Amino acid sequence: MAGRRAAPQRRDAQSNQYDILAGITPVGTGDWIRLGLYSYPGWGKTSLAGTAAEAGRTLIIHSSLSLLPSRILKLPNLEHFLADNWEQMLEVQEYLRMSQHPYLWVWWDCVSIDQDVLLDDVWDATVAEKPARAYQIGADGKPGKPNLSPTSGLDRGEYGRNMERIQQWIRHMVGANSFHFGVTFHPHEGQHPTNDEGGSLLRPYVQGRNMTEKICGYMNMVAFLEVIENDDKDLKWRRLHVAENSRFYAKDQYDAFLPKGYTDNPTIPKIMRAIEGARGKPLGGTYHTTNNGPRRRGRREQ
Repeated sequence: MAGRRAAPQRRDAQSNQYDILAGITPVGTGDWIRLGLYSYPGWGKTSLAGTAAEAGRTLIIHSSLSLLPSRILKLPNLEHFLADNWEQMLEVQEYLRMSQHPYLWVWWDCVSIDQDVLLDDVWDATVAEKPARAYQIGADGKPGKPNLSPTSGLDRGEYGRNMERIQQWIRHMVGANSFHFGVTFHPHEGQHPTNDEGGSLLRPYVQGRNMTEKICGYMNMVAFLEVIENDDKDLKWRRLHVAENSRFYAKDQYDAFLPKGYTDNPTIPKIMRAIEGARGKPLGGTYHTTNNGPRRRGRREQ
């Protein structure tokens, strides 16, 4: 009897072993690009993100405050989704994670702006639940003037909820292995995201303590885009940096642009070709970029 009772346990253990072996696969964590792109307003980060449409169908997610530049509005394969509240952000996230979507690239442009719009949404929800928060409370305990004080209006709770949702949203998008994912930011000067040696440098701006460090940690490439001009100031071009220096933070876990650590006049297909060359194998996705432009490739099994 003891032997018969133990037999199902042995079969379960054997089955579990087979399940584990089925999950052991060749290293492929870099099959999908996770690109953090930051630049000053007007320096071309959204236009660069839009060139992803030259490689395959691309979706840009943004708020009504983040306007798309006219130079990319007529690009084929480029679509956008307007999200001014967290309900809309979660709807598009659910669609991209759970459905058979058609996109090769998905971008959130620009978190440095949209985080304020989404914070307003958090505040609106707070006021809907606790209407008195929208007004100053007088000595008599009754609501008075509209609450515009930073000490009695938005507080740590609202900022904390917004930060948590931003972090979770990006984390879940990074974990969805069915599209290349990019996030754009504005720059700001702050502590180096990965060391404590002191000093400051330019880095992506995300509101909240340690948020920049967390978001940069999710990315396998963080790039700073700047406008360069010649000595005569009569010629300008864009340069994408993926190697950090004392002026700005950047990283490239693909080593795609060694030894220079930058590329001039970048496009997303150009970046994809460089990454594929460094990896020695194609990236994930429906399209595979080549020197002759994009060509069709079958969707990877998930």
